[in-house]
Amino acid sequence: MNAGRICIINQMPVRWLAVALLCISSLSCSGGIDIEGSLEGAPAIFPDYAGVTIPVNMAPLDFRLDSDCESAAIISNGDDSILVKGPEFRIPMKAWKRLTAGGGDICVRVLVNKDGKWLSYDPFGIKVLDAPIDRYITYRLIDPGYETWNEMGLYQRDVETFTETAIIRNTVTDRNCMNCHSFSDRRHDRMVFHMRAQHGGTYVIKDGSIEKLNTKTPETISALVYPQWSPDGRYIAFSVNDTFQAFHSSSPDRIEVYDTESDVVVYDTETRTLASSRLLMSADRLETFPSFSHDGRTLYFCSSPQVKMPEEYRQVRYSLCSIGFDPETMTFSDTVDTVYTGGSSTFPRVSPDGRYLMFTEAEFGNFHIWHKGADLKVMDLNTGEMLNTGDINSPDVESYHSWSGDSRWVVFSSRRLDGLYTRLFITHLNEDGTFTKPFLLPQQDSRYYDRLYKSYNIPEFVDDRVDVTEKEIVECAFNSSGTDVKFRK
Repeated sequence: MNAGRICIINQMPVRWLAVALLCISSLSCSGGIDIEGSLEGAPAIFPDYAGVTIPVNMAPLDFRLDSDCESAAIISNGDDSILVKGPEFRIPMKAWKRLTAGGGDICVRVLVNKDGKWLSYDPFGIKVLDAPIDRYITYRLIDPGYETWNEMGLYQRDVETFTETAIIRNTVTDRNCMNCHSFSDRRHDRMVFHMRAQHGGTYVIKDGSIEKLNTKTPETISALVYPQWSPDGRYIAFSVNDTFQAFHSSSPDRIEVYDTESDVVVYDTETRTLASSRLLMSADRLETFPSFSHDGRTLYFCSSPQVKMPEEYRQVRYSLCSIGFDPETMTFSDTVDTVYTGGSSTFPRVSPDGRYLMFTEAEFGNFHIWHKGADLKVMDLNTGEMLNTGDINSPDVESYHSWSGDSRWVVFSSRRLDGLYTRLFITHLNEDGTFTKPFLLPQQDSRYYDRLYKSYNIPEFVDDRVDVTEKEIVECAFNSSGTDVKFRK
């Protein structure tokens, strides 16, 4: 290693200096490759995993190099190194688990063979935290369209491997629409989702049983829509919405989804009744996207003054609000508190430890998956201050998000790759209130996303594999007429 190289290393941030020294030591174990020179700059790889922080139980970060040359990569943790051939680098599972066991720093050095000489790009580091993430992520896969679709389904991915399995697909339910899945405190055995049109109803999976509900009542403007469970698993908060969509002729946002009416209600899974408050069903306001606090005693929601739609759609501004909830009596407090006003806020989610409130903000409106200016925001509920989320946002859409069980990892959906398809990214919240560089959910085939013509929708961390089978859900859908939900007087 020449003096110039050492000088560059000495200019690195302190947290990456150890990685740089690790990369120097890894040269002694190059798998028989004689490195004869260097290339300036970092390698052009996809996905971009340079400098990311990952949990100890994450599957291998397979990637590819955009080069026609023969290539290889040396991956090292200082004590152990492996050599992987490119340009599509598939890291062996056992070797990866060995390198990342216990956490620590990983150095990756990408090499190319030019004119018979092996040349090395500048190495990059990966930080492995010795803290596992929730093992499963659930999501919907759907065409990035507007009014029609062909196939969609709810799926679950084991983050420790590359295994993806279907929870329920519409190819076995007469190609209906299915949406809005939610879990109680990330529990795999407490789930809710909707089917629309054929076999329409709200499906509640709780402690091994499946129940189909008919949720339109005389007191509500629609069947139940956007859900979120209470942590104890008894209650599910829902919005009820009268939703429309319009298409832009020139805006890069393409489409506008808006409500003309919306309210918030709470469903009791034990009594099969709904309850609400005049403060959650006001005629002059739009209330939507409810979310329980970590202790189930506060209900957060989004609220906007009613305007003339669609003519005044750009005037819609949703504030984050909260109202007290008593789970013993299923009643609400007499006041609504405004938690945050800025642009227009949606998708509030409180971290399991109760400290942070993450939400999505855009200039106007509430369906931010179509707003390129939508960004993630985080409030510290202990201080009321906003965290710096600049490192996790992009020039394109960031929208739905979910906290891990330890309140440190966040999975969120983003269109930063191509502006069209929504993909899943994961970031870590450090003790100092900063976020790490987001990384794309790994796939075994680095060209997987190039060939996947579906968008990810509503990512949710889950503690284990959903064990209710697709066959059991289908039998309920076809054979049950549904239980009518009543509004509590």
